[in-house]
Amino acid sequence: MACDDLVAQCFMDEHAPLAVPELNRERMLRYLECCYRHGLSWDDAKQQIQEFLHLRGVPHQGIVRQLALAKPLLQPWLD
Repeated sequence: MACDDLVAQCFMDEHAPLAVPELNRERMLRYLECCYRHGLSWDDAKQQIQEFLHLRGVPHQGIVRQLALAKPLLQPWLD
């Protein structure tokens, strides 16, 4: 799927690669622009984020929390 390479940048810090992923609002803008350009919906972005966080070993509650943070930043533009 388009923009896969930008998902990691939204949640990971290269200075702390083993830290629990946390949403980075500034990097989220680049991901939003890519999703918008490629016509991805909020559901597409949500699935992409869920898959990335799951592969990183984030527990379900952590994924739910990160999606709750990402939703108001992405959904209005992608729906």
